[in-house]
Amino acid sequence: MMNIPVFLSADNNYAPFVATTMASILDNTNSYIDFYILDSGITEENQEKIKELKNKFDNFSVEFLKVDLDEHFNDFKETKNITKAMYSRFLIPYLKPALKKALYTDADVIFLDDIKKMYDEPLEDYAIGAVFEKFAQGKINDTKKKRTNISNEHKYFSSGNLIIDCQKWRENNIFQKLIKINNEYKNQLVEPDMDILNKFFDSDYKILPLKYCWINQNYKFYEMPAEQIVVRHFNGDIKPWHIHPNVQERLEYPCTIDKNKFWKYAALTDFYDILIEGVKFKTIMEIQKYITFAVLREKRNADN
Repeated sequence: MMNIPVFLSADNNYAPFVATTMASILDNTNSYIDFYILDSGITEENQEKIKELKNKFDNFSVEFLKVDLDEHFNDFKETKNITKAMYSRFLIPYLKPALKKALYTDADVIFLDDIKKMYDEPLEDYAIGAVFEKFAQGKINDTKKKRTNISNEHKYFSSGNLIIDCQKWRENNIFQKLIKINNEYKNQLVEPDMDILNKFFDSDYKILPLKYCWINQNYKFYEMPAEQIVVRHFNGDIKPWHIHPNVQERLEYPCTIDKNKFWKYAALTDFYDILIEGVKFKTIMEIQKYITFAVLREKRNADN
């Protein structure tokens, strides 16, 4: 059986979430996974904690790949919440030149089914496979496309879960072309890595089923039974690690949905106690209060 190469990206702050994502992958597959962590500053101590997953799973290897962000992405835009580490996924095909195909996943993700299902999806001669942001279809996606002059026909995709044809990226020198897009549209980029990728792959990527990047807002569509979801991608300001595992999940609060599943996999890592110490919300009332103030703040900003 062929090993499945899976890339994740993290600085030291995201090490606990990388470990949790890895645990969720390993707990749901019999395949052997070669993890490559795009490392932008993970301490040796936290690297060892990630490797401690070997005490629970024996079907993986892990390699930390140092990425010099200043060398490769010196002229790339950073935002308040996102660092240059987000661009490291652009380098995947070049960091391991023997690979023909690889998966990339963000760390605010858990897998609920076998990752092999995603890896086996045919790319049909496309260089990339990604999930269309159906939850944002309409005005939101139209706004995203306008900022870099993307065609109306394009379906704006998430960059959080990708299948990459590494060979095509290298043959077509895609990284250099992504640099060119960054230089041309730098002042217009809002979600920089996604904007750049969507501009380059304008109407030219394999659209993957929603089950490979199921996010909070998708639940309003009720199009897919929970048991069919392969990848659960947590978005929004409130992440599952902000909420204590004792808080009851409620459908009316999308941020709490599948929160217990996150904590199930976090408990398999050596970071569980650290994550518990970092929770912000210990009751539903605290979440409700935060959401209420956030809505009021957004309304005030809109009025101004």
